[in-house]
Amino acid sequence: MFTSLRRRRPARNAFTLVELLVVIGIIAILISILIPTLSRARESAQRTQCLSNLRQMAVMFNMYANANQQQIPIGTTSGGTAGCAEALNYHLTRGVSSGAAADPDTGPPPKMRYMGLGLLLKAGYVKETGASQNAGSAMIFFCPSASGDVYHGFDTPNNKWPPSQNAIRCSYSCRASTTNLVAQSGTHATDIVCWTTATPEWYPKKVASGAFVTPAAKADMLRLNKLKSRAIVSDVMVGEDRTKLVHKKGINVLYANGGAKWIDLKLVKLQFDRAKLNDPFNSTGANNWVTNQIWNNLDAEQQLYP
Repeated sequence: MFTSLRRRRPARNAFTLVELLVVIGIIAILISILIPTLSRARESAQRTQCLSNLRQMAVMFNMYANANQQQIPIGTTSGGTAGCAEALNYHLTRGVSSGAAADPDTGPPPKMRYMGLGLLLKAGYVKETGASQNAGSAMIFFCPSASGDVYHGFDTPNNKWPPSQNAIRCSYSCRASTTNLVAQSGTHATDIVCWTTATPEWYPKKVASGAFVTPAAKADMLRLNKLKSRAIVSDVMVGEDRTKLVHKKGINVLYANGGAKWIDLKLVKLQFDRAKLNDPFNSTGANNWVTNQIWNNLDAEQQLYP
């Protein structure tokens, strides 16, 4: 007669509190190592998408230039008729002043005008859908790293899409002039391109010594074939704090020859420090020289000013 033998199972010991704390500590260390790595990978992907946006703009600039005697829609904007600040260079649309003509394709009220890069929308090279979830090809105007910027991010509370119904800032800055190579206090560019929403005319107005000339005269837009290898568009540059909010350590820059590259923030750090002392948004245009220094540095890819 066979008897079944029961195997004796060893008793299972529970984890001690110390062992649990050790495991938790190891997991915390692994997370602290992994999160920065994932963050860097995400930023690298967003930086690449930002460069892709700029290269797509280069294609559209070529199309626009071919249809408009080499002129391209880059420059700055103003809401008045006195001074012109070159640092206000990121608007797609702005609301018109009382009595000024608006674009009939915008509205309902308040009515808008397309200007700067917004003219790529007006010309039909870029499409707005009107849906905040999907701006279609117009998303090239927004760096994915700028999503946390309430003033320059896509469809934020302070920047509600679409541009045909609201004043829209994109997350890229445009060059507004090229001729101020001295770029010191008291100097001015002579080829500034500035659109204003305060006059009947739609074309950019001629500027002298930082102020609109009177009577109002039409300014020539910058021509792509004359710009050659100059920097023409970059991640928004309204100050060091806003730039660090986007890519933290540098900016992506588009050049007129179609090249786009990453530039270390150190290249313009001195100019951002000067901007704190010399307001580049000064409505008289007196401090445009700070903005001129930035673009000249980007042209040379080095710091040109002591």
